[in-house]
Order: sequence, then C-alpha cells, then structure tokens
Amino acid sequence: MKIFVHKIKDKMLEFTKLFCIETNFFQRFVIVYKYFRFLNTDPIVKDVLQKIFNDTAKIIGEPEENMDEDKFLKVKGEALFSREFWVYYTNLEVIYGKMKKLQKCNLTDKTELEQLSKLFSKPYSKKMLELSFEVVNSEVFTRLDQESFCTEDEKDGETYFDEQNGVLFIKGERVEINKQDKITNAHKILRHIFVTNKDNTADDFFFSEIAEDEFQELDYKNRANNWRKYARACEHINEKVKEQTGEAITDFLIFNTGDTSKVKINQKYL
Repeated sequence: MKIFVHKIKDKMLEFTKLFCIETNFFQRFVIVYKYFRFLNTDPIVKDVLQKIFNDTAKIIGEPEENMDEDKFLKVKGEALFSREFWVYYTNLEVIYGKMKKLQKCNLTDKTELEQLSKLFSKPYSKKMLELSFEVVNSEVFTRLDQESFCTEDEKDGETYFDEQNGVLFIKGERVEINKQDKITNAHKILRHIFVTNKDNTADDFFFSEIAEDEFQELDYKNRANNWRKYARACEHINEKVKEQTGEAITDFLIFNTGDTSKVKINQKYL
C-alpha cells in the first residue's frame, strides 16, 4: 500500500501547491473543485475520509452550523479538533458544490458564482482556504500512514489480483476491476490467472481452459464463436487498466482470437 499512499499524497500536495501560487480568483475555485473531486473518487481516500467522518460523528455528533461560546468552552480537546476538521473540510466542500452546479449549467447561472465570490472575498479568504487544504491533507495523510503501517505486506510493487475486493495491482498501479459484490467475467479471468494458477502466472491460458475451470462451460468447444465472450472480457480488462493508469499501461493482457484463442500477462508486468 505504501506506493499508493505516496501517489495520493503527491497528488493532494500538487493541488495544494497549485492553489497557493494561483492568483486568478476563479481558477482557485477550479483547483478546489478538482482537489475535492479527487477526494471523492479515489477509492483509498474515500475509505479514509469515511472513517474520519465516522470517528468524528462518534465524538461530536453531526457537525453544527453554529456553536455558542458556552458550548465551545465545554468541548474536550479531541472534540475540538474534530470540529475544527469539519470546519475546514466544509470550506472546501462548499466551493466544490457550487462549482459542480456551475459546471452543470455551463456557467449560465451567474448567481452561484456571485454568491461564491462574496463568500470567499475577505482579505483573509485565501489564507483560510490554504489552511483548509493543510488541515484536510494533514488528517488524511496521518490516517493513510497508519493504515499503510497496519496493512504493510511484501506485495508492494508486485503484480497481483485482490480477489476479495476485485482490485488488480500492477507494479504500483491500482485498478478497480469490479465491485466487491459483483463477480464479472473479467474478475473470473483474473482469478483464473492469479488465484487458480498462482504459481504459473506467466503461462498462456487457453479460453477453453478458462471456460471449463472458471465458468463451468463444459461444452465450450462445441459452441461456435464462444471465444468472443472471453476476448471481450480481456478487452474490458485492458480498457480498465488503460483508463485507471492514465494510459501508462495499455498492453497488460496479450490475447488472440479464434478457436485456439488464449491469453497471457505481458511479461514486462510480472
């Protein structure tokens, strides 16, 4: 997991740096939007944030919009920090929500932009948002480091398939193949390669073999063009890998078509 933690940190720090050096008012909001979208889409970050939210709710309950002085003075240190996190996180969340609406309406609703500009037009607004980045980054990074330490294993940097979670790992790249509760054709093919044949992952695997062992299609050889189903699944895997690695990996699986079709992992990823 260490490799993914470093990549996540680098990405979040990149957004933070861009925000700090940006002078254009609107472009700062765009950076916040992209930063928050990353938080909402990266599966590891989403999981970490959910745990932060759950822990925060246990300490202080749901975040309140207002808190009077008496209540503030009675808050314990742990709860105070939790409430502080909510405040800074919400600063960014508000901007993200407004920018999402603006994107949907193609910037035709000027009211949303005006409201956003007024909300963050104070002399201290930029520094406050910079601090919001810092607080969110700090808490997420701490949680990531803790989870990385607790789940540290010898597979970092290797190529393997996490069958339980439906995630393919390729030399430090993480590719989500399917949701945990859905076993797809792509999942079955990867399971055949990485789990059923874990000691022979460099081999060629004939579609007929996969059909019988993983799909229980004992009549595979008697059905015309049955190879198409497996070729499509292999294409689907390559497409997911290409998309989720930012086109860094475009040739993960090598396969052919026809009656003697087979698939193998590109040797350079083993």
